[in-house]
Amino acid sequence: MSEVLRIGVVGGGLIAQAIHLPRIARLSDRFELVGIVDPSRTVREGLCARYPSARPYAETQRMLDAEAPDCVLVCSPNAAHAESALAALDAGAHVLVEKPLCIDPADARLICRRREETGLVVQVGYMKRFDAAYESLLESLPVGRTDLRMIDVVTYDPYLPRAPFVSPDRLVAGADVPSRLIDDLRASERDQVEAAVGTVPAGSVRTFSETYLACLVHDINLVHGVVDHLGLEFPGTVIGSNHWAGGKAADAFVRLSNGASWHCAWLLLEGLEEFRESASFYFDDVVHELQFSAPYLVEHATVHRIVSADGARHRSESRQRVADSYLAQLEHFHACIVDGAACRNPPEAAALDVEVLRDLFRAHANADQVLSLGAAQSG
Repeated sequence: MSEVLRIGVVGGGLIAQAIHLPRIARLSDRFELVGIVDPSRTVREGLCARYPSARPYAETQRMLDAEAPDCVLVCSPNAAHAESALAALDAGAHVLVEKPLCIDPADARLICRRREETGLVVQVGYMKRFDAAYESLLESLPVGRTDLRMIDVVTYDPYLPRAPFVSPDRLVAGADVPSRLIDDLRASERDQVEAAVGTVPAGSVRTFSETYLACLVHDINLVHGVVDHLGLEFPGTVIGSNHWAGGKAADAFVRLSNGASWHCAWLLLEGLEEFRESASFYFDDVVHELQFSAPYLVEHATVHRIVSADGARHRSESRQRVADSYLAQLEHFHACIVDGAACRNPPEAAALDVEVLRDLFRAHANADQVLSLGAAQSG
């Protein structure tokens, strides 16, 4: 296989335009962009004008048939991830799929089986695993350390259209997606959510597919990597979760296999213009804190702070590193295909993340049922 891989991109939305397409162009010694798929003619043709090596397609299968790409980057809406990934594997293409891997754990298992049958690479887009602060944390933690006491991860997002790290003038937007396709995708999303977690109110479909699977999933996978590194069983025992404010806030509680407590929270704070994600790992004699910048500010430093003691003296060390985790993710994808490198974010791990989030969402639904039953009995 040539060192330069022919790559097709499925989905021309924000993550593709702001992150992936510019980095594919920067890595021209490793990737040749040959096709862009998007249901909006305005978007696909506008992006192909920006990246002239690519040809526009309205459907994934047409791009796969016409271009026979070596690999495919899936940036479509969550409800289309499984279909796009499976179509690419069936066409003989390696796959890098944006998180989440999919909505329904059954589809995740199917993707894992298809990967085994084809021998192709499937990598999931968890860029935090390539973040400099995360790598610094793993370097500082001995494998097998079991004195972890607690993990606390809190993320708050601003209202994205007003966020200063997104440039609307650089985005190609189109209002010409056929309404039939939009309706079909929404129906498919509901079907997949209900296959995963059971019947849910209409307003809770997006809470699971977006708040849990697109937002909390980053924190789940971040902790997943640390827990695996320490040699603890992941995830441990799901205790419960809560979501409120119409899905604009959610948190989760898990008891790890060594008894430690793990808490994650995600909040959409629409009145702010700042993003903040902090993760704290408390051990018997040291605290490790990670501070991440907004995911679209890829040239900003992330921080790894270490709090410890030297005898009776307090010690605090702060490590700030600047690195493009999205670029590193693409470089790793190339290395997995060309050099046979071990995939850092394989589908099996992502499938487990989806199962954990399913169980957390169900725990919230079960708690609501108990409360409703108690209220009815007391009434």
